[in-house]
Amino acid sequence: METANPIFRHQISADVIALDKQGRVILVADVRGSRVVKLTLSQFTSYLKATQTVVPFAMLVDPETIQIVQWDGVNWSEAICSLKTTNIVKYYDPSCDNQTIDGDYLEALIESWLRDLAYHWKSVIPPATNELAAIGLLQQLEDGSTKSDVEIAGDTLLGDQFFDEYLYWA
Repeated sequence: METANPIFRHQISADVIALDKQGRVILVADVRGSRVVKLTLSQFTSYLKATQTVVPFAMLVDPETIQIVQWDGVNWSEAICSLKTTNIVKYYDPSCDNQTIDGDYLEALIESWLRDLAYHWKSVIPPATNELAAIGLLQQLEDGSTKSDVEIAGDTLLGDQFFDEYLYWA
């Protein structure tokens, strides 16, 4: 018996995504254990153009800097917000102030921060609240959610139960 498998011609991996309260992807994040590689923006660009998807923000994170850029439907802006990574993550793990954090742990701390911005699980005013409000990102994060290590195709999130079933049938 043959089973029809869905074919996703254009998809991309994201370390972390943020969804607004309606479940739309509003931010894709790439978290690197070393310096940010600009190739990531070109990969996001190809994906967004191929799928004609609008994801308004991208976040590029390395152990030193968090850069946020904005998508206008054609091009990415220069960094519209640049933050010192340790100033953000030390709020969620004070030991980060005097050591380099990378890999999966850095990704987890960034996702914790985004969740705190969305629904204030740790604080009323999370780090960089004013900076993100000034660029319009905070308002879109409020009451939203996050997911990590996901594949997205257009406006479809490949992950969770659907992705597990897709892998099972493939």
